[in-house]
Parts: sequence; structure tokens; C-alpha cells
Amino acid sequence: MKEKKVVKVIAISLLTILVLAGCGETSSITSNSSQASSLHILPVMSDEDGDVSDAKATYTLTANKNVDVTIETPDGNWTTPMWRYNNNPLPLVIRANRGDSMTLNFNNKLDADSTIHWHGFKVPAKEDGGPDFPVKPNESKSYRFTLDQPASSLWFHPHPDMQTGKQVYMGLAGVFLIEDNISKELERTKQLPSKEKDVVLLVQDRRFDPLKDGVQKLQYMNQNMDMDGMLGDVVLVNGSQFPNLDVSTTQYRFRLYNVSNAKNYDFAFDDGREFTVVATDGGLLKKPVKLEHIKLGAAQRVEIVVDFAKDSVGDSVKLISKAFEDDNMRMGNMGGNNTSTAEGRSPNGTAVDIMRFEVTKAETDDITLYTTLSDKAEISKRLDPALADNVGNEREFVMTMQRGNGMMTFVINGKAFDTNRVDEFVQSNSTEIWTIKNSSPMAHPFHAHAIQYQVLDRDGVPASGSDLGWKDTFLVKPNETVRIIGKFEPINKGDYMYHCHILEHEDAGMMGYFRVGATGNVGN
Repeated sequence: MKEKKVVKVIAISLLTILVLAGCGETSSITSNSSQASSLHILPVMSDEDGDVSDAKATYTLTANKNVDVTIETPDGNWTTPMWRYNNNPLPLVIRANRGDSMTLNFNNKLDADSTIHWHGFKVPAKEDGGPDFPVKPNESKSYRFTLDQPASSLWFHPHPDMQTGKQVYMGLAGVFLIEDNISKELERTKQLPSKEKDVVLLVQDRRFDPLKDGVQKLQYMNQNMDMDGMLGDVVLVNGSQFPNLDVSTTQYRFRLYNVSNAKNYDFAFDDGREFTVVATDGGLLKKPVKLEHIKLGAAQRVEIVVDFAKDSVGDSVKLISKAFEDDNMRMGNMGGNNTSTAEGRSPNGTAVDIMRFEVTKAETDDITLYTTLSDKAEISKRLDPALADNVGNEREFVMTMQRGNGMMTFVINGKAFDTNRVDEFVQSNSTEIWTIKNSSPMAHPFHAHAIQYQVLDRDGVPASGSDLGWKDTFLVKPNETVRIIGKFEPINKGDYMYHCHILEHEDAGMMGYFRVGATGNVGN
């Protein structure tokens, strides 16, 4: 009989709580804008079969350690050994079309099990890259699936048992962009910025050792408070701190990814200008939404359109994360904009400069942004909760913090992850309402695999604005309840994950399996 394995749950010492409870100072991280380096444009991989018109694509991703990466900052550059796919110093981008048949070969050159999880994808469970299908060191796996979902900004990253946080933090993450006929038509008819005005921005925070011989190594889980979630004091965009992008007096589309392990950002511009949200995790919005700021938890994505038409050559504007009430831990006498005395740890809620845009060219804009998507778009049809298969018996996921033996543990539905246990069973081809409750004192980004979901309401208030888009990750505030609805499709078969996307919480057991259909891999 296979031995049952239960992972350790996340432990938060009382010392951590006492340190956090004393926080209340205002803090911000500013950058020397005059010395900003140029933004790196992430490299797009080439289809290995050489035929871009055959609706098939093959890519190979090899996870490597000790890749020397130059970290460019306003105060000088240094080298950091990181983990990267294909030995590339930058995260890689895969572009594909809806309907493409994908073959994605993975080679694991790490010293531990790894996988590639296809975050936000509708794929069979055996191709999802979860911890139940580990790839051992120096072994390989081929993931095969056909893309059948709307144009969207997805991503990929490791998802091995108890090692996800470290492997992502060390640098293993990439971008996957799906296009479809609707997005292509919007670009062709000049209703969405495209080409060089469609830019991916990967935002990550990191913590570094002191400089020694031109090298600064990454620090990971070297402080007691890191069990709450790994937070750093250096924010990187496409691998550089506070980079600059030259722009013209036109509209740009920025695909904004929060790929930090635990950091939440409240993205805005330092002059308070409006921007337009056109897409969320899983695709374009039915109607674009104008905002002055937007909060993203770990793993969430949005596509925003920024108009520089009112700027003049020589103007510049910063993308920032605004100060906000610390949702890292609401304990004791904690106030907003908290800062920690721990070196290299910048808490959630700390204001920070993200990057700069410098207007260097006057240009006539030919973009007239779309106002409403075609009725053919899936997002045009809201899922009806009255027709859900579990009306009156909604599935609940309650995130709590429990005390035991002088320690705190985070769990979902009172249970820690067990590699041999499936916690929820979903019927094939069903539509379900899920209720996500956060009964803990900190915000959690709840992520569910298998499909894209729609938000029904937050604390009983119907979804609005950017919450009307497709999502796979939901930032749930302390004491907040979020209801979502999703339709499981014929492609969904087997065992998938739900978990907190604070990766240190996930690794420590704040997750579980749900099975779609009659059979799966877990426990076999």
C-alpha cells in the first residue's frame, strides 16, 4: 500500500505576529529616474516545426540553474545567478493561436522534481503540470493539448510539491499569449494597439545579498516572516529595476503581470491619469473599463491601454504601486503603509516606483479603442447562476488561520494538502458556483485550475468593472466572501488544483485537489 504523505502546513510564529503588529510607519521606495535603463522586450520563441500556418506548434523548455543574469538598476548593475528556461537571461514568450495543437517539451535540469503548469489554460488534468505528475531531475516530459479558449495573457511556471515558491522565485516563469479571430480583427481594424505598441510587463519583487565581486545572489526564505509570503525590496520589470520605455504620443497596450510570489500591487500613474482596462486573466472584457488604479494579487494579470496623446515630447510619467493599507497581516495595532524592520523585506502596501515612460516622439494616433466586443465573444454571455448544477448546494472554500502549539497555520476548509487525497468532486460538463471565504487576517489570491471563471459578487454586491472579465485568480480580502461561477467542459478530466497563490502558503499546504469526472491520477 502506498504510504500516505501529508505536507507541512504553513507556520507563522508568534514572534512574526508581534513584529508585524508594531508596524505603522509610512514607507515608500523611490528610484533615481535620471538613471533608468531601457525596458527589456521579452524574447518570443520560434515554432520548432518552422511552419507558422499549420495550426501546430512545438516548443522546448529546459529548466536550468546558475544562469548569470545582469540586473540593471538606476544605481548600477550587478550579476545574479538565477534559474531560467533555455539558459535565456530573460523570461520567454510563446505566442499561439486559438485552435493550435501544441507540443511543449520540458527538460528538467534542476536538482529536484519540477513541472510546467500552464496557468489559466483549459487542458486535461494530465497536461496541466500539477504536482501529481512530477518530472524528476534529468528527465523529460511532453505536454500536448489543443488551445480552445479566447485570446488572453496566460503564463507558465513550475508547480512541484513543496518547491513551487523557490523555483518561481529563482526565475522560472514565462509568458504565453493566445490570439483569436476576435483579437486579430480588433488589431486589424485599429481598435487595439498591436505590434511594438503591445508590450508585456512582468512585475516581480526580489531580495538580494550584499554585493560581492560584482555579484548579488538572491535571498530566499532567510527570515522568519518569509513564511507569511516571500517579499523583497527590489521590484523588477522584465528583469530590471525601474526601467524606462520610450513612447510616442499614441495609445499603448500593456499586458501587466503580477508574477511575484506574495506581493500585491495597486498599480497607478504618478500623475493620476486614467487608463483603460481591456482584459483580465482570461481574456478581453466585453466593455473596456476606465480606472485610475487597479489592485493585482500574485498571479493576476490585466491588459491596460494608456493614451499619451495629451503629453508632449520630453514629458515623462511613472507607473507606480500606490500605498495602501497593509493586507499582509491585520493584527494588533497595524496601520496603513506598513514597513518592516526586517532588512530587504518590503511589506504589502509600501508605495514603490515600478517603471518610467518617456515621451520621445510626436505621432498621430490611428487607434480608436473598441467600446463593445462582438456578441460572438464568450465573455458576452454571462453564466447564469440560476442554471448552475449546484444551486442551493454551493461548494465552499474557507481560508482560515488556526493556532496550535504556539504557531499559526493557514488552511482551506480546515485541511492541509495531502498528495494522496482528493477533496472535491465535480461532475463532468457541469456548471458550478463556488463560494470563497477568507476568514483569516490577511488577503489571499485564490487560484483554481482547469477553466476560467466569472465573479458573481463580493460580499453580496454584484460584480462590476474589471470583475466582469474571465479570471482564474481572485484576490480575497480579510473577512470577504467572493462567489464565482464556472462551466467545466469536455476537455476537463482528472485532478486539478485549488490553492492560495502566495506560493509559500501553497507549498506549506494551503491547497487541495478537485476531481472533474469519474477518474483521476491522485491516490493511484
